[in-house]
Amino acid sequence: MLNFAKALLFIAGVSVCSIAFSGELMMSNLLLSKSRPWCIGRFMFDRPTASEISNQRYEFEGDKLQTQYNVSLSAYRAKIEDRENELRSKKRVYPGDGKERNHPWLEKAFSPTNDSRVFIYRDTAAEGIDLPFDSEAHVYDNGTLFNITGRIGSSVIDKVVSIYDKEIRRIKARDNWTVPAESGFCFDGGIMTGSSTTTEEVSQSFALMPGRPALLVIQMRDSVEQDQNEPLTKTLPALRAQLSRQPGRYRILREGKRTVAGMNAEEVLFELQDGGITSYRFYLIAPGDPSTLAKPHTAIQLLLGASSPDLTPEQATSPVDEAGALQVWDTLLNSLHLRPGAV
Repeated sequence: MLNFAKALLFIAGVSVCSIAFSGELMMSNLLLSKSRPWCIGRFMFDRPTASEISNQRYEFEGDKLQTQYNVSLSAYRAKIEDRENELRSKKRVYPGDGKERNHPWLEKAFSPTNDSRVFIYRDTAAEGIDLPFDSEAHVYDNGTLFNITGRIGSSVIDKVVSIYDKEIRRIKARDNWTVPAESGFCFDGGIMTGSSTTTEEVSQSFALMPGRPALLVIQMRDSVEQDQNEPLTKTLPALRAQLSRQPGRYRILREGKRTVAGMNAEEVLFELQDGGITSYRFYLIAPGDPSTLAKPHTAIQLLLGASSPDLTPEQATSPVDEAGALQVWDTLLNSLHLRPGAV
């Protein structure tokens, strides 16, 4: 995954003391109207209900979590049967000569619960080399199908049933607008219940005003020791140099330390002017604390306005002015906090 510093430079290349606001200004800010609590990982914030998710990614214990909705039980069972037949019929190939060996892809198949199925397989047969296996799990819960994909080392193949049995039994379906009261990691349409001693990652992008360039991006992952030596200010000189090479001009509205969700963080807030287009690029990094799930490495971006050949200058400019942009940033960040009982 690209680190946050590279993401900052990419975004700049392609486009490139809190302020108190009155209740009247809050009501007039279209990007903040009608917010509701929203669960993201083990955290929550007040998400505007008019926003739409434009991109999302989740990982737990190194496995990717994906969700399908409105799946019938018969469709789920047919999918599982077809996939298992495919994995049993295909033969592993030896990379040296490209020929098939008389060993199916499928190594193990088991069901931790009545409506779940796990497949452990690999498509190659390298003699004398312990290659990792691909893992694929499917969990069905009342019309929602969770697909979990990853890899597992050959050294733990004898423990794989126990490993996935524990993981599968922790998954529960939920309505996305319902914030759970129990410990766990929220992902699309579900929660991985309980605490964790391994990795968790979540990334969600919210189109705050669909049809206009207004994007909020929140990324969280386990904090590591190296993060403590990678502050946002370390990338600032390179980012400034990059912005200086872009059309138009920029200025820094605010930079420095702040607190978000009980974590020490750094922010830098830019305004860009290019012809008749005004845009804002706000960035924050909290390195987190490797010793606790309550303080993950957190990277947040707010992108308002962007030049585009498909938009008029009026459409491409930020939907709010400087005061409105700062209000959106501070309001959303101040609402972000660890979900009670999440850890």
